[in-house]
Amino acid sequence: MIHPLRATAAAAVITTAAAVVLLTGCSSSHDTKAAPPAGTGPTASAPASGGLDQNPTASAAPTTAGPTVPAAQLKPKTGSFTKQQKQYLTGRVPKGSDPAAVLEVGQESCDKIKFIAKRDPDAAASGILLGQITGAHDAVPALCPEQKPVLTAAEHGFVDGSFTVGSKPKAGSVITAGTYHAPTPTKTCSWTLTGANGKAVPGSRAQVTVPAGARGFSSSGCSVWLPSKGE
Repeated sequence: MIHPLRATAAAAVITTAAAVVLLTGCSSSHDTKAAPPAGTGPTASAPASGGLDQNPTASAAPTTAGPTVPAAQLKPKTGSFTKQQKQYLTGRVPKGSDPAAVLEVGQESCDKIKFIAKRDPDAAASGILLGQITGAHDAVPALCPEQKPVLTAAEHGFVDGSFTVGSKPKAGSVITAGTYHAPTPTKTCSWTLTGANGKAVPGSRAQVTVPAGARGFSSSGCSVWLPSKGE
């Protein structure tokens, strides 16, 4: 379920770098430009506040309903796919579809992440977390593994909302202890940390340390929270 404050968070994070996410000019290295048929391309898990799927390898599971092209039969019209490209395509190409068109989706996702992360890794992670960059959870492990730090930051981040604190994150409700920073806070950024004793401590800085014994955390106007370096 998309958090009601997520739309506000999305608006706040659109900086010059993050706005590049919406560009379509980041062309794929593949010479095929055709878009995948409706309903046949890979579908990334929708980002949710409170942390995402913490196991990126889960994206290797097939995401396309119905019969798919066997890995041994995944071949472009000319040349051949690399091992990484086959890894991405396996289980994602419906029978009768062009695998190159499906591959294009993942390559464009990687292109966007690389382009933005080169200038601002936080903007790239925020774009993934807010759903401005789609397909990252499927594409990064196979097609651009060097961008895993950006993906990991997004997976361990969350947007404004109210959360409990636990040892394992759960999308939309639980965050883990650690130090977080808000890369694009508004002037009204504020948060409340509820300690183990139930006492609520308010704050307004764009950084917070959530201790393991805390009961809960909530924020508004801070947009996106990402793990600070070293977390």
